[in-house]
Amino acid sequence: MVERFRLRAVKTAQSPYGLWGLSLISFLESALVVPLITDPFLAAYILAHRGKTVRAVVATTISSLIGGVTAYIFAVGFFDMMKPFLSVSHVEQVYAFAERFQEGTFILTFLGAVTPVPYTLVALAAGFVHGSFTLFVIATLLGRGGRYALVGYLTHHFGERSMELVRKNLLLTSIVLFVAVAIYIFIKIW
Repeated sequence: MVERFRLRAVKTAQSPYGLWGLSLISFLESALVVPLITDPFLAAYILAHRGKTVRAVVATTISSLIGGVTAYIFAVGFFDMMKPFLSVSHVEQVYAFAERFQEGTFILTFLGAVTPVPYTLVALAAGFVHGSFTLFVIATLLGRGGRYALVGYLTHHFGERSMELVRKNLLLTSIVLFVAVAIYIFIKIW
């Protein structure tokens, strides 16, 4: 089923509706916890429409931001809805964690936006603990915008070879960023 969806998405990327399909995929990846990564679809779109690279990067970034904001708002509402069912001590623990997260909203959101860690989880966590919305939006724009701009640049300039470059370096980059996040969280919590 996933392979069938992937093939359909690549075919859509090559159609006149490709930018809308790409935007929908970017939104869904950011709003829902689904096994999607926008980057290959962005690359497929750019390979099919090289003259529209900037438009594709901007549309993908904005769609991702809208999806992230949707997840953030959902998490804020969910916590507020669940608060009456939680004990006072649990609510206090969430608020204590939220205070620590507030300081790290920007860096955690930014790192979640550029790594293969599901960005939706970062958006949900930021909303759940009422992280700074402004910092969340700025970090999303910088992180997602930078990531998609890099994919766009590599795809536009190196074509099919760019996917191999990304695949070779994605694991190493992800490990380095994951360790950086883990160290940051460890320092902030203890």
